[in-house]
Amino acid sequence: MNNIIEKINEISTTSSVYVIGGFVRDLLLGHIPRDIDLYVNDCTLEYSNEIARIFNSKLIILDEKNKKYRILIKNNAIKNIDVSILFGKTLFEDLSKRDFTINSVAFDLKNFNYYKKNLIFIDKSVLLDFKFKKLNTISSDSFKSDPLRILRGFRFISEIGFNFSNETIKQIKFNAKFINNVSSERIKNEFFRILSSKNATDMIYKMYNYGLLSKIFPEIDDMKKSPKKYYYHDGGLLQHSFETMESLENILNKLDKYFSKSSFYIKKHFCNNTSFSENVTRIGLLKFSAFFHDNAKPETVSFKNNSIHFFKHDEYGAKKIVNRMLDLKCSKNDIEYVSFLIKYHMYPSMLIKNNVTTKKSFLKLFKKSNDNIYDLFILSMSDWHSYKKIFAYKSESLKFQKKYISDIFEYYYEFKNMEKIVNIINGNILIEKFNLKQGPWIGYILNSVLQRQKSGEILNIVDALNFVSSKLLYVEKIYKNYCIYK
Repeated sequence: MNNIIEKINEISTTSSVYVIGGFVRDLLLGHIPRDIDLYVNDCTLEYSNEIARIFNSKLIILDEKNKKYRILIKNNAIKNIDVSILFGKTLFEDLSKRDFTINSVAFDLKNFNYYKKNLIFIDKSVLLDFKFKKLNTISSDSFKSDPLRILRGFRFISEIGFNFSNETIKQIKFNAKFINNVSSERIKNEFFRILSSKNATDMIYKMYNYGLLSKIFPEIDDMKKSPKKYYYHDGGLLQHSFETMESLENILNKLDKYFSKSSFYIKKHFCNNTSFSENVTRIGLLKFSAFFHDNAKPETVSFKNNSIHFFKHDEYGAKKIVNRMLDLKCSKNDIEYVSFLIKYHMYPSMLIKNNVTTKKSFLKLFKKSNDNIYDLFILSMSDWHSYKKIFAYKSESLKFQKKYISDIFEYYYEFKNMEKIVNIINGNILIEKFNLKQGPWIGYILNSVLQRQKSGEILNIVDALNFVSSKLLYVEKIYKNYCIYK
């Protein structure tokens, strides 16, 4: 980082360059910054091009009208350098129009080595907010001028461990109604960044209590109104949704405890976010699925023989969530992932309750899951664990579920490495042992043997030969127009 600052300072001799916002905040909190926000008094495009040149990096125009540019840095802790022109007449005017006090601190870049002694801020209350870890807005109009700042506030406290001040909470409750004036894509970006944090459930609780969550997701009102008598939880469907998400977060944060043998591979799996859209992670989408896994229960409730039923709520819920995610401008892969999990979230429970243990059944599921087995079974486990506080399931049932899912994950690891399995027999063995001719039936038989090796039905050459012997009549019928024997 020091090397980057030195190089920028070398080309900044003719411009006044200030570092403002997140970079300064992270330094003061002892965090490693990922981005640098530079503000200059003039010639932002020329200056940005010069920075891109010295780092041999790509320049992106973020906002040509307002002169905002981004330089993408490769192979460095600093990922982006954003360059903007000061939009106020003075630096103090600029700082006074920012969102939160902790983002309204600056220093001249040339003073980087002694930045703590050269901080620039509008008043000393800013430093008190750092000291007492409070998130305060710069002004009472901050949220009204850009309602997305409300969501950004939740993201900040999820990432840096601060709390909203009482005044900020009042402003959130008053301005929550304006959130839908913000573009869906901007809402999605901030919301899923919140979901990716380790304490996302607490943030979602706060968003609900402050009146923001139902403004973004109107179906929250239906979940809240769902009669309590329909569910185990006193708070009905909405409480169940919160409890499921909380259980999921607890499992994800303690993977070594729940799945000691598979935790390494599960963690690696959840670090792979390449197929999802910007600012969206697999973990964030899984938490989203956990919260909305029963979203269609209010529409599917019915009574039969004095029992409550929610027939096909999983299928309807999967279809319903598609429209919600389209509204949020989620990508095709984001939507397919969540839709799959909601559609099949009951399936693991069915396997567990019926104690299905055949590898053949698991193999079929693995192929259909599109690499989402860990996600699906952990979601199902979270659904069960959401009832732990009210003792709806006996501890023996939860232990059995944990053991069953652990075994599934071990089978899945074997399945993922099936490519390494080599056929026990070959064509020469078939021709010699069974007096067969060369022909397409040889390949058919070999493929059938290989599939049963992968499912665990064939373990050695004796098993393979016995299988072939039992299937030759069937092979003759398939190739009835040929003589398969010599």
